[in-house]
Amino acid sequence: MQGGADTTYLRIGREVFPVYGDALRGWSPRAEDFWGLVACSPYVYGSIDELFFALVNLCVGPGGEA
Repeated sequence: MQGGADTTYLRIGREVFPVYGDALRGWSPRAEDFWGLVACSPYVYGSIDELFFALVNLCVGPGGEA
């Protein structure tokens, strides 16, 4: 556990991304977004599905690796 958040991995295409968080505080690609009992960053998504689709959009957008 880094920064007080559990680590999960999402595969998008050939890439594997570590993501951090839980169902109560939300999910983020940055471990440092979680300190203490609450998430404290605008980069925290409400569900792991939202974060997954945000990462997919980054990968298939201009300059992405898809």
